[in-house]
Amino acid sequence: MRNYAFLIILLILASTEPRVCAQNTGQRLGKLENRVGKIEKRVTVIEEGRGQSRAADEQANINVQPLSVALVSKKQAVGGGQIGTKMVLEFKNLASYTISGFSGTLVFKPEGCDIYVRKMSYAHAIGSGETAQIEMIIRSDQVNQYLKFVKARTVKVVLINQQLHE
Repeated sequence: MRNYAFLIILLILASTEPRVCAQNTGQRLGKLENRVGKIEKRVTVIEEGRGQSRAADEQANINVQPLSVALVSKKQAVGGGQIGTKMVLEFKNLASYTISGFSGTLVFKPEGCDIYVRKMSYAHAIGSGETAQIEMIIRSDQVNQYLKFVKARTVKVVLINQQLHE
């Protein structure tokens, strides 16, 4: 009888053990699912943040060039039997070091006009943060486009394909 009582108690304990384990396992799974959910939210926030910062970095790389250029003045120039537009451009060294010269392509975009492109080189030193003014005359055989260029009130100027000489 004693053996039967011991076996019955053992069977009762053995049969109740899985219920307790099942309840513990269910609670553990619930907590684990909550943790996974929180981690997924954090990863999503990080991925979205990285996507924005990458786009911002790319935009910053596009916008930050070692040289900036601005149109200071634009006048009509007549000389040597030709008519042209005399422009004064100001180049500013945005780099943290002295540039001994540069080359690139100037792109002029007059308001309401076609784009005018001109390659140029400059072989004088420009210190960090300093500016250099360059005068250039633009002439064109296409009279209509040239007149639109002369009449344009605003002209945007950009130096692309910058190659620095250090």
